[in-house]
Amino acid sequence: MSINKRIRLAFAKYRFQKEIKGFQRNRKVIGIHDAKKIGVLYNATEMEDFEIVKTYVRKLLADKKEVVSLGYVDKKELPATQFAKLGLDFFSRKNLNWYMVPNSPLVENFINEEFDILINLNIGLCFPLQYISAISKAKFRVGQYDMKNTGFYDFMIHTPKNETLKHFIEQTDYYLNKINT
Repeated sequence: MSINKRIRLAFAKYRFQKEIKGFQRNRKVIGIHDAKKIGVLYNATEMEDFEIVKTYVRKLLADKKEVVSLGYVDKKELPATQFAKLGLDFFSRKNLNWYMVPNSPLVENFINEEFDILINLNIGLCFPLQYISAISKAKFRVGQYDMKNTGFYDFMIHTPKNETLKHFIEQTDYYLNKINT
């Protein structure tokens, strides 16, 4: 990571901590069976990850869930192969301000949507996706376990460091199916 990006990230994290101090929302534990509207966040930079998430979104749609997904592409422009369809929307580095905060109507709409469940499928470090998860108005937020993110999620799933996205999705789906509300 370049020194410029590290400096921006340090400022972004500092500003972010100040921004979320007084953040309030309605929390509610909701199992996947009872959820009607699900938001899915993921890193769509790699085409393989995009395909895995697309398969998971199709599964949720087949289960009669209303699904909105938002993928972050860590490039200046979106590749021509990734375009909005099936509720799969994207944003890129072009949509970030200097503090690496997403700044687009698409992201704003996603943040303000009151999903029953928000699932962050990002298995690495991605500040824009962490930011969206932390300020989302979703009732029940789910993400990968990281001690630094305990205040942002209602339910965290611990997986080994080098685990694949496919395995993380399987674990997420397994535990969300175990929750009875």
